[in-house]
Amino acid sequence: MLFLLTIGMIFIACEQTKSVEYYKTHPQEAKERSDECRLKSIISQDCVNAFSVAIPKEDWEDNESLKN
Repeated sequence: MLFLLTIGMIFIACEQTKSVEYYKTHPQEAKERSDECRLKSIISQDCVNAFSVAIPKEDWEDNESLKN
């Protein structure tokens, strides 16, 4: 049982991080991944890369100005 748990943890920990360039060529996947990260409160490099494509920085600034 411990062996199976260990193997499962290794597969979870080895999630492949996709680059910003990958997400630029797959914008729908970037949107889906960023939504998943937000929903599950995941903070990873893959999520950061997806966010940077799915939600452009100029939108961050627009949203900040609406809050003030």
